[in-house]
Amino acid sequence: MIDGHGAERGVSMTITYVLALGISAALLATLLAGAGAVLEAETERAAERSLETVGQELAGEIEAADRVAGDGDAAVVRVDAPRTVVETGYDVELRQECDGRPGETGCLRLTAHGFEDAVVVPIRTEAVLETGTVPGGPLEVVAADGRLALEVSEA
Repeated sequence: MIDGHGAERGVSMTITYVLALGISAALLATLLAGAGAVLEAETERAAERSLETVGQELAGEIEAADRVAGDGDAAVVRVDAPRTVVETGYDVELRQECDGRPGETGCLRLTAHGFEDAVVVPIRTEAVLETGTVPGGPLEVVAADGRLALEVSEA
């Protein structure tokens, strides 16, 4: 014989089980959202570091090409920059103005696709910089007649 208490106990266990599942799902969703935010922030920092490295290398090659061409010679320096950073493309902009940074004659502004922040790397050169934007990847620094430009490498 089943009394009324057994039925209440069965309903109570079912409700407890459903509540436990709901709470577990809510906790799991919160943990995944937090992990996603941390991963996104870390990816942003990795992109910034990668762009900084590429920018420093490219700035050094630009300054070297300027020194070679400073004697009246022409110079073409090939830079084997990566095509992507953190699995996305990026752009390299050669600029005359360097966002109010005194003492520099120009800068590179590198921006990864899908990321907000850009990396700015100063360049010290005697040549006139031909402003423009090229996609990341193998590039050529072309120095001639007191001018410097960035071009996409065909090789």
